[in-house]
Amino acid sequence: MLPGQDSTHRAFDNWLKYSAGFRIEPLLMWQIWALHSHGQETYQQSTQSYQQVEGRPNFQFRRARFGFRAQPFSNFRFTLIGAYDVLGRDANTGTQGGTNNLALPDIGIWDAYMEWRILPEKESMWLVAGYFRPQFSRESITGAWAVPSLEKSMSQNYLRKQLVGYGPGRAMGLNLGGLLRAGQGRVGVNYNLGIFTPQYFTSGGLSAGMLFSPLWVGRIVLELGDPESTTYKINYDLNFYGRRNGLSLGFSGVYQGTTDLFTANYGFQYDILWNTGPFNFDAEHNWLWREGTRNGISPTNRSGYTTGHIRSSINLTLAHKYLIEPSAMLMFFNGAKDALEQADAAALKLSSGSEYAYDLGINWHLQEKKMKLLLHYIWRTGDSGSAGPDAQVNAFFFEPGIGAIRRGNVLGLGLHVIL
Repeated sequence: MLPGQDSTHRAFDNWLKYSAGFRIEPLLMWQIWALHSHGQETYQQSTQSYQQVEGRPNFQFRRARFGFRAQPFSNFRFTLIGAYDVLGRDANTGTQGGTNNLALPDIGIWDAYMEWRILPEKESMWLVAGYFRPQFSRESITGAWAVPSLEKSMSQNYLRKQLVGYGPGRAMGLNLGGLLRAGQGRVGVNYNLGIFTPQYFTSGGLSAGMLFSPLWVGRIVLELGDPESTTYKINYDLNFYGRRNGLSLGFSGVYQGTTDLFTANYGFQYDILWNTGPFNFDAEHNWLWREGTRNGISPTNRSGYTTGHIRSSINLTLAHKYLIEPSAMLMFFNGAKDALEQADAAALKLSSGSEYAYDLGINWHLQEKKMKLLLHYIWRTGDSGSAGPDAQVNAFFFEPGIGAIRRGNVLGLGLHVIL
């Protein structure tokens, strides 16, 4: 045996050992929608007026995910998920989002992060690193398969674009979080503090620009009664199928300093989740602002908006074997409407005007958290404020690839599946 070889072999005994039964868990998720939209209008430059497009059926993978997750060690786990969302979506369908209709559809990374439990066998301190959602706004950080509405509240789209520059809302970063609860106590705290480096100010997202400031995000949730979860995670549930009687009050804040686009980017919000018996209620209200100049030399301007939603559902058991969940949601967005204030918003790359969406429907749960059928109707209204007739000031008035629109209403049948 070579000198030192025995001590080296003994050192191997202290290496990390894989958890018993460790395996990589595959993950497949779909939201398949059959829709009929009507009432959508597009702005025609030739006539300088809106013209209604023909109502149409549309079949699409609203969301389609694939990937895997694993916990190779007791204090370490990882998740990697890819996506090929909005496959088959017609841009003149009243739902929001882009399209993915080419012969070879776009596929990309949706989540890619690692979680390390700093204090073994405790849930009070986890470090999350990778590509994931900043912990701001319960709606943004709750998975689309967990909400009772057909579509998530699109209030999340406005704040995600402000925080990281685009709708999926992910960015590379670090987050320290955990659960604090004494024994079987009826009061608990879920906390998160993260730092992220979004790169969205220049064409192609290659850099944040000449000037740089990280994005800081903090969130704390006070849980009264039954906990939402006994283990720490960065994805959340809304329906506990009658097993939770509790109230969660969440508060989040976000701040980013000077960049090429603004001198300050910040906001705060609160959210509520209440589960009691068969009844589920969640709501949130977000306030977000930016400060900056229109041309680099004018006085500092400040522009902002409020957005959020109110939603409720109830679990009903029919014939002792069918779980039916009626649900209703109101989504709102309110930004600048005065001409001068809308000019400030445009200079700071913020939406303005107002938008309201209403979702009314019913869900049939075929398997807990894994499979459900949905039948919903969604209708929308919008106000462009003082902007011109072809204004594209918010999501009600803008569709990627088309331009100025007035978004239509949708009757939708969905199948949501997690395998």
